[in-house]
Amino acid sequence: MADINIWVSRIGQSRNLSLRDGVNNPMDDQLTTIVDVNQSIEWSLDPTPSPGRNRGITIVSVTKADSTIPKYANSQQLLTAHPRVSNGVATGTIISASPGSGKFENYSIGFTVNSDPEPKCIYYDDPRLQMN
Repeated sequence: MADINIWVSRIGQSRNLSLRDGVNNPMDDQLTTIVDVNQSIEWSLDPTPSPGRNRGITIVSVTKADSTIPKYANSQQLLTAHPRVSNGVATGTIISASPGSGKFENYSIGFTVNSDPEPKCIYYDDPRLQMN
């Protein structure tokens, strides 16, 4: 079982995600999850999406953001590696030495929309993790 669960759903018929964890439910993709060293994280479909949200997606990837891209310039390495995805559920681990409180890492969630025709396009949304 993961130390932190991040539940993912789709906002209406859009290509935008809604994320929530055990502490925050911002109802959009602006979720910043507070993490501590050595914690395990699991990203999965929201078992009980809020009104206006749905489970009509499949998570295909969760990847660390490239800090050479200007919008991710201050992103730190908090994940030990790119999370692994199996059967639409991603798992990852936070590093063992903290770079400091408030440091954050941007990451991308890649997903497909179940109702899209084949071949399915992969869409991305970019939340972040922040060290406690």
